[in-house]
Amino acid sequence: MLKKKKRSLLGEAFFRIMRNYLRVCHNNVYYKNIYVLGRENIPAKGTPLIIASNHQNALNDALGVEFAFRDRIVSIFTRADAFNRPFLGKLLRSIYLLPAFRIDFDGMDALKNNYDIFAEAGERILSGGTVLIFPEALNQDKRWLGEFSMGYLRMAFDAVKKSEFKTDIVILPICNHYSNYFKFREDMMIVCGKPISLMPYYELFQTKPRTVQRTVNNLVREQISSMMLNITDLDNYESIDHIRETYGKRYCKLCGGDPAYLPDKLESDKALFKELEDIKAQQPEVIEEIYSEAATLKKNCGRFRIADENFDKPFRTGSFIFRLLSLICLFPLFVVASIPNILIFLSPQPITKKFKAGNGHMTMFVGGIRFAVGALIAFPLVYSIFFVLEGYFWNWLYATIHVILLPFLGLFAWNYRQTFIGLKREWRYRIKSKRSQNKRRGKGLAETIELRKRLFDKLDNILTKNTWKKE
Repeated sequence: MLKKKKRSLLGEAFFRIMRNYLRVCHNNVYYKNIYVLGRENIPAKGTPLIIASNHQNALNDALGVEFAFRDRIVSIFTRADAFNRPFLGKLLRSIYLLPAFRIDFDGMDALKNNYDIFAEAGERILSGGTVLIFPEALNQDKRWLGEFSMGYLRMAFDAVKKSEFKTDIVILPICNHYSNYFKFREDMMIVCGKPISLMPYYELFQTKPRTVQRTVNNLVREQISSMMLNITDLDNYESIDHIRETYGKRYCKLCGGDPAYLPDKLESDKALFKELEDIKAQQPEVIEEIYSEAATLKKNCGRFRIADENFDKPFRTGSFIFRLLSLICLFPLFVVASIPNILIFLSPQPITKKFKAGNGHMTMFVGGIRFAVGALIAFPLVYSIFFVLEGYFWNWLYATIHVILLPFLGLFAWNYRQTFIGLKREWRYRIKSKRSQNKRRGKGLAETIELRKRLFDKLDNILTKNTWKKE
């Protein structure tokens, strides 16, 4: 049996300091914008609560939920093999993580350990705590919702039985959504659904437990599915996702939304996919052609190394020269800002490359590893070393001011780099489109420009844009 240890004052202080530090790194540095919708649906503090969430971005999902619940400490289930090393296991437990044993990773014999873990989680819930669980078990590598395991409901009703059916346990369905899974300075969004009280099911549970578990599981899954972008057509997923990322911006505007505002983009993407599914049911040959053209368009954009925005953004020589001169003038500041921030940026890459090579579910660990290595190791280590070196060999006042400014300089360096990449793509598109007018080697881009126009015209003609309208 796992023994519940009383937390020391020092351990609690360490947890709260670490939690606040990571929240700042997560909410203000790693992500550009964080949206939490439906806060009014979160039960009052002290309510026994299980959070059930979709799972699409490994560690980032758990961190997003943890930092979205301001007045609650969320206990999170994570892979049991992470607890194998004694020091790391103690560290993970000190920040309220719990091991979850899975047959695919830990073997059949290890599953019996979950009884003790679920019992420990049940105690936390009954005492008014909060536990986060991902019923899909594995994170998905696409924007869709997998099948749910009912282990979280067995845990919930085991706790209910311990309370002799007197304590009301609430399940809160939520969904995580991202503008991009992997890139730095993107947007993240959490949507909180309607809380589901288990108390109305207590009487029936005592005679038909499996029926109750299936009923509640369906309610939870339906809510999460309705809140998220659930692209169920996996055979055409890449084409649909490319349409969503490109034409989807125009679609959002036509629906009255702002594609740069993630809550609007999520709702318009859901509406866009619904319309595509309706057309597929009525005119399968039409949608098949559209998906084929979208796949070709995506491939060609990658081949020419251009972004979709280049097609619609007219090239203005004056604006281009002004931005280029600005980059040239700011280049010395970029160099200063990159030292030592470039070390923090590059430090996770040896690990993330291995996960990218794994493809599928493994790629979804990239963002979390990048955040964890940067925030927990590279950021404090590199800044501390530079602070000591500058203070010792130069001036302690300068070193203090510099280390305070370093995070802001790092963000400047990142934005400088993104602007430079954007200018390169803009110039590349300009040159290739000019060549396509008079040289055979540029013919491919001319065909791609025509392909995109043809595809967007078709989508304009067949989509009603009435499935969702921003109020």
